Amino acid sequence: MWGAWWVWDARLTSMLILFFFYLGFIALANGFDRAERGSRPAALLALVGMINVPIVKFSVDWWNTLHQPASLLRSGGPTIDSSMLTPLVLTLIATHAYFAILVILRMRALLIERRLAALTLHPGGD
Repeated sequence: MWGAWWVWDARLTSMLILFFFYLGFIALANGFDRAERGSRPAALLALVGMINVPIVKFSVDWWNTLHQPASLLRSGGPTIDSSMLTPLVLTLIATHAYFAILVILRMRALLIERRLAALTLHPGGD
C-alpha cells in the first residue's frame, strides 16, 4: 500500500467524499449573483454532508484498513504514552482557545462595522 497514489482505504475514501461535500458547499454558497440565493441549498448540503463526519471518525474502528484504530478517544482509555499525550492535550487546548479568541475578535469587528454602516445610513438615528 505504501508508495501508491491511491488506495481505497475507508478513511481516505470517506475523507474524499467529505472533501467533495465541502467543494459543493463552497460552489453553492458562492455560485449565485446574490448570496441569499445560494445560502439555503448550501446549508442543506452542509447538513447532508455532516452525516459523513461520524463515518470518517469511526471508519478505522468499523473496517480493518490501512489506518490504525483510534488511540486517543477510545473506551479503554488512551494508548498514547504520557510523554506525547500531555503536549497533545496542551496543544489542543491552546488551539481551541486561539480559535475562540479569533471568533470573538471577528464578531466584534463585524458588529462595529454594522454599527458604522447604520450610522452612515441614518446619521441622526440611534
